[in-house]
Amino acid sequence: MRAHYVLSCLWIFVALSVSLAREVGKTTPTKPPLNFTASPVSSSFHENQKVVFRFTIQNTGEADIFVSPAFILNYDIHLEIEGGPGKPVSWCGVVTKWVFLGDTLTRLQPGRSLSVSRQISCDDTHDFGYSFPGPGEYSVSATYRFPVSPKKLRDNPGPVPVASGPYKAEPVRFRIVQRTE
Repeated sequence: MRAHYVLSCLWIFVALSVSLAREVGKTTPTKPPLNFTASPVSSSFHENQKVVFRFTIQNTGEADIFVSPAFILNYDIHLEIEGGPGKPVSWCGVVTKWVFLGDTLTRLQPGRSLSVSRQISCDDTHDFGYSFPGPGEYSVSATYRFPVSPKKLRDNPGPVPVASGPYKAEPVRFRIVQRTE
């Protein structure tokens, strides 16, 4: 009986050791070093003026990384906008169109960056964005997240990682002032 107990304990020990060795041997994908910033092109905008932001991603690592070149609101750029304490600014217009980029990614070399300016406000000429209710101070928190499937990340054939995110920018503030005419 005692031998059976010792053999059972030994078998459990071996099984756990093998399982632990497999886990240690696995490499967990690390988040590529990337700096993401979002900033208004001006510190203030007039009421009913287009609100435009500049989005920039920079490779701060020592190896190439793939990034999304799209910078489309609610696709790979996500914004949380408040017009006062606890007053979220709402989305207006159409839902962001589904974007098919296929395998189109941009290879970003170390130290290089990619920047795009995008209108984030909704108006008669821009059918999606955020509806700013009027003059006041606004706070924007932006996140870059490329919606690539985990399978694509696993099947990435080369040594160049895909920066899928999320990467958060430092929150920024801007004002909308009353138009004086």
